[in-house]
Order: sequence, then C-alpha cells, then structure tokens
Amino acid sequence: MPGAREQIRSLVLSGDTFDQPAHELKELQLEAARETFTAHRERVPLLRTRAAETGVEEVTGLDDLVPLLFSHTSYKSYPVSLITAGRWDRLLRWYTTVSAVEPGDVDMDGVRDIDEWTDRITAAGHRPYITSGTSGKVSFLNCAAGDLSFLHDILEHLTCWPDPLPAKPTRRGYLLAPASGPMRSIDGFRWHADVFAQPGETRLLTEDPMRVSELMSSALLRRRIAEGTATPQEISSYENASGSRERELGAAMAEIVDDIAAHRDEPLLIAGMNNQQFTLIEALRARGVADGSLHPDTLVLSGGGNKGRALPDDYQQQLAAFYDGVRRVRSYGMTELQGSCLACEQGNYHVPPWVIPLVLDEPGEKLLNPEHGVVEGRFAFLDVSLEGRWGGLISGDRVFVDFSPCACGRPGPAVLPDIRRYGDLGGDDKITCAATLDSYVRGMIH
Repeated sequence: MPGAREQIRSLVLSGDTFDQPAHELKELQLEAARETFTAHRERVPLLRTRAAETGVEEVTGLDDLVPLLFSHTSYKSYPVSLITAGRWDRLLRWYTTVSAVEPGDVDMDGVRDIDEWTDRITAAGHRPYITSGTSGKVSFLNCAAGDLSFLHDILEHLTCWPDPLPAKPTRRGYLLAPASGPMRSIDGFRWHADVFAQPGETRLLTEDPMRVSELMSSALLRRRIAEGTATPQEISSYENASGSRERELGAAMAEIVDDIAAHRDEPLLIAGMNNQQFTLIEALRARGVADGSLHPDTLVLSGGGNKGRALPDDYQQQLAAFYDGVRRVRSYGMTELQGSCLACEQGNYHVPPWVIPLVLDEPGEKLLNPEHGVVEGRFAFLDVSLEGRWGGLISGDRVFVDFSPCACGRPGPAVLPDIRRYGDLGGDDKITCAATLDSYVRGMIH
C-alpha cells in the first residue's frame, strides 16, 4: 500500500480532489507530515539543525510543525556578496543547506554568472525556481523532477476547478511572458499552452529568456537610486536601457493586442501576471473591444501581486469585468506552494489536500487552528507533496481561514478573499524565527 504522501498526491487525479471527508483527510495529512519530516530531516541540513535546536524528534501533532517552519525569507538568506564576487561554490553550499541537493551533484567549474549557476543546478536534475526579487534578492526554491511532474498534473486536471477544463489543445495562445526562465509562472504558462493551445499557435511577449542577473541587478540599482547612492552615470545607463526595453515590449504588446482584437470571436488562451493583464485590457478597450465580448471558451490565467507598477485599487474588478463570461482561473497561491488554493463558486479559496494550513499569530510562534469556524492570522503551511525541499513555510500574508464546511457544500478549510500582506498593514513584517534561521544558514556557509 502506498504511503500517506503518495495517497495524497494521487488525489489530484481522483476527480474529487477538494471533496475529501475532513476527519479522514486530517489523519492522512498527519501521517504524511510524519513521513515528510522523516525524509527531509535527513536531506535538508537546515531542517535537521532546526529540529535538533528545538528538540522536535517526531511529529505527533500539528503543534510540532510550528518550530520546524522556515521563514519566507529563508530562501533568500544568502549574502549578495557571494554573487557579486562570483563565489559560486559558496552559493551552492548555501543552496544545499535549504534544499535536498548534494553539493557534489552539481558541477560549478567555469560558472560565469548567476544564470549559468541556475543552469548547472537544472542540468543536475533540479529546478531552482526564483521569485520576483523586487528587493534586489530573489528566493531560490528547489524543485525535484517529481515536483515538476506533479505541478503539470495539477494544471492538466484542475485548471478552472470546480468545473475543470478538458485537456484539449483548441485555443489560440498568448503568453505575456518571456520565452523561458526559472520562474514557476513562466513554466506554468508554457505548460498550459502545451495542454490548451493549438500547436504552433502561441505568441510570446518576447522570444528572449528571462535572465536572473538582469532581474537582480535592476532591482539592486533601483534600491540604490531610492537610497541616493547610485551615480549619475549608473542612473543614466539604467534609464536608457529601461526606455529601450519598454519600447520593445510595448511594440510586442501592440502586436498581441491587434491579434487578439482580430481573433476575439475564437477561443483564446491569455496568460500573464496582473500587471501585464491590466496593460492588455486597457489597450483592448482602447481598440474598441468591449467588456465581456471574448469567446466564452477563452481561458485566462493571471496572478501575482501589485509589484513593479502602481495598479488602481479596483484592478481586480476591472479584470473580472473585461473577462466576464470566459473561463478564468481564480486562486490564491505563491511560488512556495505546489499549485494553489482554488476558488469555489462562493469565491473562497479551498486549500488542496497536499497542503496542511497552519494559521499562526503575527510573530509566527503560536498555532491558532480551531476545530471549526474562522480564524485570523499569519498564513503558514506544510506542503507534503514536495521532494526537492522542505515544504514547511511561514508566509508574509495576513489571512482569514474558515475551518468549517464552506457555503459551497465542500469541507474546509478555505482561505477567505480578504488577504493582505503584513508589510502593507502599517507594521513591520517580523517573524520571530527568521533571524535565527538566517544565522543558522550563515554559520553553515562559513
């Protein structure tokens, strides 16, 4: 008989993924948590150190998981100097403290930049997904081959849940993204195109790959500009390069707008982050494409926070109005999660069975999960499906989670739509364990 983790992973193919009886699922999840901790403690040095420091030898209940959770900053706890100085072996040593990767598995000989570094890890059978890095540092999140396969199963079988789409390549595709790059959203958009778009009928915003080095250097320079430490020459070079890039992408977006306007009566696939989606619908409206006028079999994928561009407060309502009547994925998620919490008919985000939700107090120290009802707190979780890294994480999100059955008739828990970043609520986004974990990592590197 397969183990609890494998039983939970198999639910993505079951047809009733989000309809599992609550009591039975809790027992299965707890056993899967035990299996996950046992497996990853031997493979992830930071988890092994954390378990030894906190005295957790086994998982007997959800409270045992709280001291084992990593902070959402743990995956960007490397010193930037390792990258600027080209210490790729040291950066790999950092990566192997937070991932199920052995240093000897990856060849670092002759690596010239951070893009080659990520390519070498990928060539060794892993996939280091990054986050947006608006602060100048990106998170590196390791995925094993099995994790990538599981993600593909999720999008193929659960896209547009609770009324999943059949996996048929029938649409004309538009991906508002680079051709490639180590981001989960980029891979996800391409995989959706493979499943739902006609072969050879997918248009990209740019044929260039996304380069981690450019993403990080731009973010660091923007931070230096804000701090007043950038030189006039650096600012001038940055503005010239940014202007050229914006004109290039603007021309590419205009071509996509023209093509969508010409084919609006056909089923389409339109995938992009919220910033790009909002730019697109503004341009389509200017071309006379009315709200709700796209073909009803059009599939729209969007997501991401309001980063890099100030969007209006009602941008979500505007997206919903323009895409009224089409098939649209509605979810709450993050790169650290396998898949997302998907919205039911009532608009609540149901937590997938391979994710154990752990609602904590604001410092991230105390578990608040009730037996029933709604609780407010910091969203944390253990994703038991992950093989390439420990899936226990404390996020920066303030959420309300309902542990009672949902009004849609399905069992909870479900994350309610009022989701905010603690950093946007006027206080400091401080997690108690973050500094301690970062100090562990620095000690392991050196």
